[in-house]
Parts: sequence; structure tokens; C-alpha cells
Amino acid sequence: MKKFLILVYSLFLGFSPIAFAQKGYNVEIKVDGIEDSLTYLAYYFGKGQYYRDTAEINSKGWYVFNRKKDTLEHGMYSFISDNAKVFDFMVDDQDLKIETQLDNIIPSMKFEGGKENHLFMEYMNYLNAKQGVAKELHEKKGATSDEKEIAKVDEELLALDAEVKAYIKSFHEKYQGSFSSNFIKAIAYPETPEPPKNEDGSIDSTFEFRYFKKHFWDDFDFSDQRLLHTSAYHEKLKYFLSKLFLQEADSLIEAVDIVLGKAKANEEIMKYTLTFLTSKYERMQQMGMDAVFVHLAKNYYMKGVADEWYDEKQLAKISERAIALDPLLIGKKAPNIVVKDTAQKKYLQLFDVDAPYTVVYIWSATCGHCKVATPKLKKLYDKYKDYGVEIFGVGSEFENEDWLKFINKHDLNWINGSDGGNYKSNFRTTYDVYSTPQTYLLDKDKKILAKKMNIESLEKILRYYFQRDGIEVGEMVFKNEKKKQEEE
Repeated sequence: MKKFLILVYSLFLGFSPIAFAQKGYNVEIKVDGIEDSLTYLAYYFGKGQYYRDTAEINSKGWYVFNRKKDTLEHGMYSFISDNAKVFDFMVDDQDLKIETQLDNIIPSMKFEGGKENHLFMEYMNYLNAKQGVAKELHEKKGATSDEKEIAKVDEELLALDAEVKAYIKSFHEKYQGSFSSNFIKAIAYPETPEPPKNEDGSIDSTFEFRYFKKHFWDDFDFSDQRLLHTSAYHEKLKYFLSKLFLQEADSLIEAVDIVLGKAKANEEIMKYTLTFLTSKYERMQQMGMDAVFVHLAKNYYMKGVADEWYDEKQLAKISERAIALDPLLIGKKAPNIVVKDTAQKKYLQLFDVDAPYTVVYIWSATCGHCKVATPKLKKLYDKYKDYGVEIFGVGSEFENEDWLKFINKHDLNWINGSDGGNYKSNFRTTYDVYSTPQTYLLDKDKKILAKKMNIESLEKILRYYFQRDGIEVGEMVFKNEKKKQEEE
């Protein structure tokens, strides 16, 4: 498992910067009020921010970041002093000069070189001025009880809001395609209109959510690679996945397909998105999320989408991992297991177990976690075996003395089997046994209901299925009787 994760993380290292004809950069920054001897230039990429260069203060109070054989990728950067961000700025030119004051950073900021910072500061200064006006109006409204005066202020606030919206619209029209315009759009979220009324006058309570979800990416320019070098894309991607879709495999598969369909507008954004999603869902511990990883592998990597990005060895490992996990996804029929009994005389088959619920428990007598979990499983088995639960216990090592002693000591009176003698089965491969214990819950048809859970979670899941199937167990009898009384 860990070896594969290292591979996925390493895929992020393969991103290539935008190629520029000009070589070398020179960024000069002066902030009155800062006298640190050493400062840093940091850049954004995806979900992180990373140091790009360092500069010492010169005799005139300037920090000069300068390299003759390097170029800065276009995007958002930060000037960092004393391990804290002082301000962000945009790089659209390899020669920039920035001067400001620590106690008045935005209003006093001056730029030379490039155009994006000038555009962005035009936007910021306008908004700051209008926020000041809005603040004064709210204070005026709060200071009076005169209804006419309050109504007048409300009208002024509405007019101010309309003015700001008109300015933003004209800004985007005037500077269409600029990094500033695309970035401002990228950090915005859809404004939902008033929900329409049904024929009976009622309002669809789900309209706003559905509209917001449908139009979430409308103003995000996936063709603009520069947005990958800001925090905007990753934050928006995270929100889209975690807030707008159910956190279960089928729903998230829909989500990743939507975003990847849009991300293909730019190769680097597509590469980042696919790699990030692959890493996220392969690592996620939530049960069933491996189905998202398998979907990504089978429908993107294994169909050639990433062939030009990664070498054959990397692609092969992703494919192999997906192929190993695919038969073990929740909802699929579990692979059969054939092992020998404790006497090493009879063959035991998982598919021969006739029970409404079967727990496949792969464990080792020398495993520390197994020594804790197995006695707990024994208590659970004694509690529920009369309600259709059977356990198919598989020793992960070859038949050995420690395994037999543990079985006898704890009276593990379920089905026990392992390899031994000249016989070796393939359950370690088919069940992806990288560690022990491994626990699977199967239904009567041997379809996987749940997997890789601790014993406490197993009991909760069992009780859920008992209730679903109308099986009354212990205190659940009282709950069912109470429900019947309420229905009567």
C-alpha cells in the first residue's frame, strides 16, 4: 500500500511550467516598515504554496529576487517576511517592481512592469472605496429610527449594490481573458435567482441547491493554466466534491467525471486534477471510496488519457492496483476462498457457507492488532450466530502452532482454515491482503456489504442490516415492538 501511495505522490512532480521565450527574471520589492535581512518569494500550485526564491535586503531597502537562467510561471505569488505572508501579487512579466508600506499595504502599493497587478489593484481599490460607502450607510441606518430615513438608506444601498455589479460586469467585459478577470471570476460563486413558483403557489425548496450545483463552474475558465498557480482552483474543487455531492462512491464518480470533463480544456489543469483525484480517493479511508479510484484508473489511465504524462512503469502500477481492487468493491460478489481446515485434511470453501450474513476474517495469530480484534469478534459471533451470522476465518500464514493455540485458547468456534503442507491458495492476492486483520461482511449471495472495518463498526453495520431485513435481536425487539405500537 505505502509503495503505491509514494508513486501517486510522485506523479505531482511531473508538472511542467509554461515555456517562455524570455529567460531570467528580476522582481524587486520594497516595503516601508520591513527591515528583515532575508525574505522569500513563494508561489501557489494546486492546494499548496511553496518557496521559489530568497532575497536579502540591499543598502537601499530593496529585496531583489533575480535569476538569469530561470523564469517564473505566470500566476499568483506571495512576498513572505518573518515566516508570514505580507501580500500576494500577480506575475505576468519577468521584470516587476513593487513598492508599498507595511501599515497601508493595498492603498499605497505601486507597480512597475506587467499589467495584471495594475488591473487587479484597480478592481481592489474600487471595491474598497465602495465598501467604505456601504459601511457609512449601514452606520447611518443603525443610528436612526425614522422609517422614512431607513427606507431612503435602503434605496441607497440597493443603488450602490447595482452600481458595484455594473462595475464588475464592465470590468470583465473590458479586460476579458486577463488573469485578473479570470481570477476574480474563479473565486466567485454562482448567485442563485429567486426560485420559480409551482402552479399551486408553492416553491421548490431544492431549486437553489440544484441551480448552484449546475452552474458552479460557469465562470471558471478551465483553459487558463494560470489559475492552477492560485489557491482558487483547489479550494473550489474541494468545495465542489465535499459540499455538492453525497459522500458515497456513485455520487462522487459523477462529480469527478464532471470536473475532469471540464479540466480537459487545458493539459496541465487536466493532469493536476486527475492526479489529485487519484491520490485523494486511493488514500481515503472511508469505506467504499476505492470505487472512485478504480473508476479513475479504468476510465482515464487505462484508456490512455495519461500516457504522455507518465512512464509505462507508473501507469502499470496504477492499472495493477485498480485490477486488484476491482473485484473487492462493495456490491460485487466476493472472490471464493479455498483453504484447509485446522487438521489440514479437508478443503473449506467460502462459497459453501450457507448463511444470511458471512464475515470473512483474514488474520494472523502473531499480529498485534489481530490479538486485540479477534477476541472482540468472538464476543460478537457468540452474540449473533443464532441470527444468521457465520464467520469464515482465514489464517494469513501457513498452518502453524501459534494459530492453533490461539484458536483453542479463545474457543474460536467458527469456520477456521489456512494454507498448509504443499497447499497454497491465492486469497492473499485476491483479497489484497497488505495487512491484517482484514474483515468483509457478505450477504447470502456472497456480495460484499461492507469491508475493512473494525469490530465495533462491523456490529453497527450488522445491526443496520438486521433492522433492514426485519430480524429482531436483543433490544431491537423492543424497538420493533414500539414501532408496531406507534403504527397501530
